[in-house]
Amino acid sequence: MPRVETQAISVEEIEREIASGSRRLVFSPSIEAVFENYSARPRLHMMMTAGVVAMILYDLFLIVDFVTLNDMFHVMIFLRIGIFTPIVLSMVVTSYYFKPSAFILESLTLAAGFVAVALPTIAMMFSESSYRLNYQYGSLLVMMFSTIVSRLRFRFAVAGLVSMLSIQLATTYISGAFDAETYLGIVMFFATACVLITLTTYYLEHGERRSFLFALRGQLLREQIEASARTDPLTGLFNRRHLAETGDGIWQDAVDLPRAVSVILLDIDHFKAFNDSQGHIAGDSCLRTVSRCISEIAEERHGLTFRFGGEEMLVLLPGAGVAEAMVTAEFMRRGIENAAIPHPGVGGFVTASIGVASGIAPETDIASLIAAADHALYAAKHAGRNRVMAEAVRAAAEEADVLAAA
Repeated sequence: MPRVETQAISVEEIEREIASGSRRLVFSPSIEAVFENYSARPRLHMMMTAGVVAMILYDLFLIVDFVTLNDMFHVMIFLRIGIFTPIVLSMVVTSYYFKPSAFILESLTLAAGFVAVALPTIAMMFSESSYRLNYQYGSLLVMMFSTIVSRLRFRFAVAGLVSMLSIQLATTYISGAFDAETYLGIVMFFATACVLITLTTYYLEHGERRSFLFALRGQLLREQIEASARTDPLTGLFNRRHLAETGDGIWQDAVDLPRAVSVILLDIDHFKAFNDSQGHIAGDSCLRTVSRCISEIAEERHGLTFRFGGEEMLVLLPGAGVAEAMVTAEFMRRGIENAAIPHPGVGGFVTASIGVASGIAPETDIASLIAAADHALYAAKHAGRNRVMAEAVRAAAEEADVLAAA
């Protein structure tokens, strides 16, 4: 199953659908939207292919018309090639260019099936052929093709079968070619066939929907495992493993197109004293609050935030020079300060010291940038904490600013 977009769906919601049995052949609105979006393209291709195949087979039945309905053969040439073929061709071409909605696509397929049954049965009404009893059973093939082969959704299949069965029995009755006993046999035969086709379409769609649910659940579980492997469970930030993967990707892309990259390294001031005075539960809450403050600001600037270790957090800003990184870091410092998290250990509020480093990828590797940001962080601590300082070779920083501006 190709990967589908599932942001609005939870595993729990899928589990509820699986437990329900999907007997109504309709999911909750969010899952139904994903299902229709996932199946739209393959169903369009399948129905277009089925339409072309149906048109060819339908026209080939002129051979049967010539043998069994010879007195109406010239009419059947007109009905099959002059009416049905252009209708189906126009449907296929329209579907190809305009990509109709699922409702319109199903309606077109249903309409084509009705026309395919109506044309020969209406012609049969005016025939004097002795083969009319056998001839009409060709309608059963149309019913099966329109519903089972074309894989109409169940509700459309029911509507199609009712309409096709109605025109079939009505024209057969109006023709007056059969006595009451023969007509009753025809009714029972076609009605039974339609019931069996209806059951088949139901179980086909039911199976398709159940398979989709299990496949979707598998995808979501894999995504959860992948997400847990790259995120820190306490803060929800990315972890160092994902930092290494992301860095490799950025630097690999920069081989062909060098770009500015900045690193912001943040450390909560006097965090050990906070834990000692408030306890580790309050310390965890503090980490989560600080993480939320900086990640929201980083996201606004298309940055990625990582828990680097303990109370240290790192923000990676691809495409940003030192000037932009300094502004971003100052926003983060103020955001933490404005959060006003009480810090009884120092008699004030929680603050953070921040180091910034900028360079050009791939000329400067990520390890060098992190080391420079770490050096700047310690400079900020030695200068009195709760401040932002930068560490970068002047020429490299200026060049990064030029690249970022470009």
